Amino acid sequence: MREGMRLAPGSDVFLGLDISKTSWHVTARSGGETLLSASFPARREALNGLLARLKGCRVHSAYETGPFGYGLHDWLRSRQVDSMVVSAAHVPGQIGNRVKTDRRDGLKLARTLEAGLLRPIFVPEARQRAERELVRQRHRVQRDRCAAMVRIKSFFLTYDVEVPEEAGAHWSGDFEAWLRGLKLEDRSLDRVLEELRGLYFDLDARVDALTKELQQMARSADYAPMVELLSTVPGIGWLTALTLVVEIVDFSRFPDGEALSSYAGLTPSEHSSGDRIRHGHITRQGNPVVRSVLVESSWILIGKDPEMRRFYDRIKVRRGGKRAIVAVARKLCHRLLAIAQSGQPYRVNFSRIKQN
Repeated sequence: MREGMRLAPGSDVFLGLDISKTSWHVTARSGGETLLSASFPARREALNGLLARLKGCRVHSAYETGPFGYGLHDWLRSRQVDSMVVSAAHVPGQIGNRVKTDRRDGLKLARTLEAGLLRPIFVPEARQRAERELVRQRHRVQRDRCAAMVRIKSFFLTYDVEVPEEAGAHWSGDFEAWLRGLKLEDRSLDRVLEELRGLYFDLDARVDALTKELQQMARSADYAPMVELLSTVPGIGWLTALTLVVEIVDFSRFPDGEALSSYAGLTPSEHSSGDRIRHGHITRQGNPVVRSVLVESSWILIGKDPEMRRFYDRIKVRRGGKRAIVAVARKLCHRLLAIAQSGQPYRVNFSRIKQN
């Protein structure tokens, strides 16, 4: 802070925090002036001195979301700081900026925060974030298991390992029993098979254990009503429903289906020149987990809901299958929001559910 500077009690002070693994650069502004621009060690306690000097002021802060989570946000809130976490994509002047330094970024955050130009992202409570991470971990382990399965099949193909008919379909109980007892003549290849097989069965057990834990979560009082409601959508099972609930948390924060679609990153990009407007690929700037499960569910939905199938076919003729299924996912966003807000289950071939 400037030497000798006194801030009147109740003054608004705006902190722009550019955070990294090793240091945090903090810019403090009030009344249109920069009061401080300094680097601090990357520890929350390092800000205690600054906050003590601002006692009696209304302190507002902003930092960009990134790999550091929301611990700093929680800590600032606990010290009566009006903390805001923002997306870099929504900081004015950030996109396309080729000159980036900690000092510049901290100053930009402080200025735009003071001007009221920043839009905060939604930050779930600590418990909600932890439960969301558990659901995400199950998806990650599932992907790892799929990769292990592909490696085994590729290994069999490369080294002419034939699967006997009595072993049944791949990854069935009979197949897994045969795989456990499989022994190759070549010592080195048998050692590789042992590693591949061990990895697959370890991941399979982990997926099963996580699935059982998530089933209990889905049946809990906090999640069961919404999970059951969303599971009425063809193509959305209990796990997908739980995933949507822990990712979205509060459906009421979206004013309409377009807002939910934008949150999922399903909104098409737009290129305009004069009177001509052309829509391109989706922005992919939203929640990738929500986007992924919605697109996966949409493929099943068009096989069970004739109205959605006709909608898909109409767009596929003009735009291709990939864009058509994304359009179905966007339409599904509208229906999911209507279901969540009305409490009415999904009905096949309905055109509209009244939103409260």
